[in-house]
Order: sequence, then C-alpha cells, then structure tokens
Amino acid sequence: MKKKLILSLLLMVTAVFAVGCSSSDSGEKIASKNTTLVTQVIDKGEVGSAIIIDYKGSVTGNELSNTDFSVFAGDKSRGIKAVYASKDATVGTPAAKGNYVVIELNPADDNASTLSFDVEKFNNERANLKYTVKQNSDINAGDKDYVETSALKVENVVSPILDEFKAGELKDGSTTMPYRMYSPKASKDKKPLIVFLHGSGERGDDNELQLLGNDGPATFAGAAFQSTTPSYVLAPQVEWDEARNGWFTEGKTETVKKLIDQVIAENDDIDTSRIYLTGVSNGATGVWKMLTENPDFYAAGAPIAGYMYDKDAEFVVNGTSRYLEPNPADAEKIKNIPIWAYQAEDDQVNSVEGTKSAVKAIQDAGGEKVQMTIYPAGLVTPSPHASWEKAYNDSRLLTWMAAQVK
Repeated sequence: MKKKLILSLLLMVTAVFAVGCSSSDSGEKIASKNTTLVTQVIDKGEVGSAIIIDYKGSVTGNELSNTDFSVFAGDKSRGIKAVYASKDATVGTPAAKGNYVVIELNPADDNASTLSFDVEKFNNERANLKYTVKQNSDINAGDKDYVETSALKVENVVSPILDEFKAGELKDGSTTMPYRMYSPKASKDKKPLIVFLHGSGERGDDNELQLLGNDGPATFAGAAFQSTTPSYVLAPQVEWDEARNGWFTEGKTETVKKLIDQVIAENDDIDTSRIYLTGVSNGATGVWKMLTENPDFYAAGAPIAGYMYDKDAEFVVNGTSRYLEPNPADAEKIKNIPIWAYQAEDDQVNSVEGTKSAVKAIQDAGGEKVQMTIYPAGLVTPSPHASWEKAYNDSRLLTWMAAQVK
C-alpha cells in the first residue's frame, strides 16, 4: 500500500512538472498582424528600412540585441543595423522601455531595394515587399514571455513618403494626370513651388512610383530643406508608353503646365516668382522642354541626366547612349533663366554630350546664368546614369535653387 501511495505521488509530481514545462515551452508568440515593414526613400530609391513589432507590453531596451532577430526580403537575408525598444511605432525613437521593438535594417545592403527593374518594359515595379521576420530569442514584455518563432510573414507595410504627399488627379477633357503634392505648414508667408519630373522607370498610373524611384521629392519635402525653405513640392506622373517618350509625348508638358496653374489657383500662398523645375533622365528632358515652352514663367531649372528636346532633331548615338542636339532658337529663348544641369561623364543611357551641348548653345546665345556639373567617369556607381544620386545630395544645388527669384 505504501509503495502504491509513493508511486502515485511520484506520478502526480511528474505530471505537474510536465504541465509546467509544457506551458513555459509554448509561451506567447508574436503574430504576423503585429509586424510592420517601414520603407524609406534614399538616393537609390525606396528601401525596406525597418521592421516594427508590437509586443503589447513593455520591453526593456537594454535586454535586446541584433541577434534576437533575423529578417528576410523574400528568401534573401537583410542586414540588421540596430534593435531597440520604442514607446511609439516609429523609427529613430529609442526608449529605455516601450511596447514596440524596432529592427532597423541596413539601407545599403544588396537586398534593401523594394523596386525591381523590368528591362523589357523599361519600368520599375514595386515587387520586393514580401518580408518575413524570425524571433531567435525569448523576449519579456511586461507580464508575458514571448518565445522564439519560425519565420513570420510581415503583414503590414507603411511608407511615410506616400502619406506626406497628398494624392490628386488633374482632369483636362479626356486627359487625366495623377500627381502627388507635399504642402508645407500653413503660414502667411509666400512659398516656392518645386515641380519634379520623374524618369522613364517611374511611368505608370499608380500615383506612387514617381515618389519612390529616387530621393528628389523626398529631399525637397525633407526636414532639412523645409526648415530653411518651406515649399510646395509637386510630383506628377506620366503614363507608361512602349516608345518611352514619357514627358516629351505630344501635349504632356502642356498638361503639366495646366496642373501647375491649377495648384497655384488653389494655394494663394504660392510665390509665383519662385516656381522651380527639376527632373531626372526623361524628366530632365521634360524640364528643358518646359523651360522653352514658358521661358518667362520659371525662376530656375535643374535638369539631371537629360538633353534639350527638339522634335525635329534625330538622335545622335554614342555607344549605348544617345542625345539630341539643341535647337539654337530654343537656346535663345531660355538664355536668361538660371539653369544648373548635372550629368556623369560616363552616362550609359543619355550621353553627357546632351548636357554639354545644351549648356554651350545657351552660352553661345549670350546666356550667363547657365552652369553644369559633370561628374568624372567612375564616380557615379553602379549606374553612371543615376547622377541624381549625387545631385540631390549636393547642398549647393538646394541653396542655389532656393535663392532664385524671377
């Protein structure tokens, strides 16, 4: 009898111990619905910049380390730059304790871009947003212990730049043009309007890509520029076309001008003596075209990696690159407009001769307000065409533009 009693007690203790271990092992696990990918636009375009996890309880920041998590874009590993607790679901706000864990990712790693370039369509696609996150260590959050997990699908995507620029659409008869616009904080002061024309890779009708392909719009809407020069920033989008005409398709730049006029009419604090044009690649050619169409309207232009448009000219081909020779009559029209053109010497898409010949034509017409920056071969990598990666990070350009008044 005594042996049976002892055996029963042993079995009960074993059962209780097993239940305890089972409860601990199963624990709490983060859910996909509590995970968010945050994107950011840098000079090379949009990247996945952080994963934010809501633990629904206070996590201690100094108990976290980079090895606590693994993050993948598709099946490719992402580099982790920092892991910290935060009181808010925002990047860059570390706290001693907070309900959120922020996993900052390396924006320079090979798998950072959210965009994939379709060579046949000559267009970017926002295709790299499928992320997973794996918790490698147990994490305490208040009264709950969250155990390690297998890879979880990151369910939510937040792109702050798409929230900062309000979406709109111009309707002009049978023509429509989507656009995004950043509006500065309200004040009685008059403010410039900066018009940005995207390149061929951002053609479409999603009203998003024109903000994501490079950091032109983000630079002008960013805190650094806005703190010294509060400005409206307008970024229209031209539709995809097989011929890659983009902004020099018949009537497109005229539609942009109608959009600018509408924006000015709707915002009486825009300073009409400070309307600035800038654009990249095909958008740079659009800038040259718009300057010649309304030479007395714009205060300054900054075309990057383009050429002066002439519908009657034939393309001059230099290896893999091409350009149009400028029309001297067009150069005469814009000789009094402040213009700062940028391009890389080894641009493999649009020949640097496009910028050089345009600047020379204006100077030959007597223009003294035109200048250019030509980056030496090998400086702009991996794509020498993307000289905007350097140009929009040039504080001299931003300061120069903000100082121009018509």
